[in-house]
Amino acid sequence: MRIGIDCRMWNTTTGRYVREIVNQIVKLDSENEYVLFFLDKDFDNVHFPKNFKKVRADITWHSFAEQLVLPFIFLREKLDLLHIPHFNLPILYPKKFVVTIHDLTILRVNTGRASTRNYLFYQVKRLGFKLALFVAVWRSKKILTVTNFVKDDIVKTFKVSADKVLVAPNAVSGDFSRATEEQIEHTLPKYNIKRPYLFYVGNAHPHKNVEGMLTAFEIVLEMHPELQLVLGGKKHFFYERLEEEWKDSKVFSKLDFTDFIDDSDLPILYSGSELFVNPSKYEGFGLQLLEAFSCGTKVVCSNTTSLPEVGGNAAYYFDPRDTKDMAATIIEALDEPRDAKDSLGHARVKAYSWETSAQKILDLYNTI
Repeated sequence: MRIGIDCRMWNTTTGRYVREIVNQIVKLDSENEYVLFFLDKDFDNVHFPKNFKKVRADITWHSFAEQLVLPFIFLREKLDLLHIPHFNLPILYPKKFVVTIHDLTILRVNTGRASTRNYLFYQVKRLGFKLALFVAVWRSKKILTVTNFVKDDIVKTFKVSADKVLVAPNAVSGDFSRATEEQIEHTLPKYNIKRPYLFYVGNAHPHKNVEGMLTAFEIVLEMHPELQLVLGGKKHFFYERLEEEWKDSKVFSKLDFTDFIDDSDLPILYSGSELFVNPSKYEGFGLQLLEAFSCGTKVVCSNTTSLPEVGGNAAYYFDPRDTKDMAATIIEALDEPRDAKDSLGHARVKAYSWETSAQKILDLYNTI
């Protein structure tokens, strides 16, 4: 069988999912032929066994070229099956495919503050995303997703059979483990971080509720004035807007906007923090919870969408719409010993495996 996998997002947030699945399939399958489609910038940096062929597809996602040119690149490879690991499907591609839908954020979040463009442009763009999503759901042979929460959301929203949707969860990389005190003390000055601190890593899109976390942090500081809040994430439009809007607040001097964090430093920043906080209103998985658990860090997060499924009994939960509840839960977690839920956190990590998920996906390829 000749299977194509769209790897154009190899070095994005979604790329972590693509990299882990592809690298596991390399270990699991020496029989099928694979065709991997890459952007030019990634093409020469990756190497695979003989049954894996690389093809240049230097077309950015959510573009006109993705819809008009990319289908022909796929068709030239005479694939038996194509895996699109995101909902950005070229809707004109006529052959068999499976799609991974990580969440339905585009349907659940509708606000002009979620776009860097004007509101009309945002709504037109959102309409295009919705069209691609509907085509992906209805034309795919199977739908892959990462939590039971998202599976249920897809089934209810699109009225498709539950049998059409397979859950193959994310997992945490083996690179995440508890850092030594020496590593922590050596790395924190690189990001101008002083202990003790709370840690958040991710983007600042409106549904991530970072603004709500800042409001809650103002309350927390009344009880714990020694704390700093570290906001880890590349400074794109949303973080820059956040800085501008909060620059005159009393809490601003206690904030550290790190900009991009090197992958090798991320486990160290988790390890050095008092807590990891995820205030998001909508998450399809919430991989940072497992990363924090792996580093022996307590997790405080929203009690909505997929987060309780992933965090289980190892996290502290709050209502993301109630900043007072968020603050109270953070204070409660701060007052408990660091290792209060350590064993529970490591148990959650062990419940997820990239190898197991890749095997599920490989079985699905072969079945189709």
